[in-house]
Amino acid sequence: MNRLSSFLVILVASLCLYACSKDSAKSTTPGTAGQGGSLARFTIASNHLYIVDGQKLYAYSLANATTPQLKSTVELGFNIETIYSFKDKLFIGSQEAMYIYSLTNPAQPSKLGAASHVRACDPVVANDSIAYVTVRAGATCGGTQSALLVYDISNVLNPVQKNVTPLKSPYGLGLRDNRLYVCDGPNGLNVYDLSDPIRPQLLKQVKGEVFFDVIISDDLLICMIDGGTALFQLGANDAVTMMAKITN
Repeated sequence: MNRLSSFLVILVASLCLYACSKDSAKSTTPGTAGQGGSLARFTIASNHLYIVDGQKLYAYSLANATTPQLKSTVELGFNIETIYSFKDKLFIGSQEAMYIYSLTNPAQPSKLGAASHVRACDPVVANDSIAYVTVRAGATCGGTQSALLVYDISNVLNPVQKNVTPLKSPYGLGLRDNRLYVCDGPNGLNVYDLSDPIRPQLLKQVKGEVFFDVIISDDLLICMIDGGTALFQLGANDAVTMMAKITN
């Protein structure tokens, strides 16, 4: 599947999911009750598209990108809010726990375990040893701070917090090599250098939109923004250039 086909699949999913969730996201402000966690409810891994709703995980084959085929539906529980893939694993967040699923068989994800130390309704991205989590004051998980948290997940079922970076209104985030992209709502998209993975260093802020979520595909950033979806090109020297915007 080429990059354009990948983008079209992700874009269709993001537009559908955004239409269902944008009102609750916009109404969540510090100090008020609202929908907590990331708006990222889908991810692509192992040539499959994975989507979660409040209770289930859906696995679609992308062997033919124009006609994704449902391969399995997995009952997860309740209050499922986030999903993130890394290598052969899915990290699925509910309001109670972070569930880890194996993609040994991509069409039939299987549960490995659960990590209760991370407030899983907050957005999470991870690599082999580090997880980055955003928490937002006023979210339904009961958060009292707005920040980027760094966890050591060498033992994936026993995360250990290592660092805290204060933010104003964080939502979704994305990880690519040694760069971390964090949506900070109306404050823009923050780009961090992870040369020291425990201590992210802010490189730049992309302004002009209200950023809710981001998915990275090669050198593309697909961002869920207030009013629609925006596509950004990643370039040399950490350039982030808008290529297109689709409004709802």
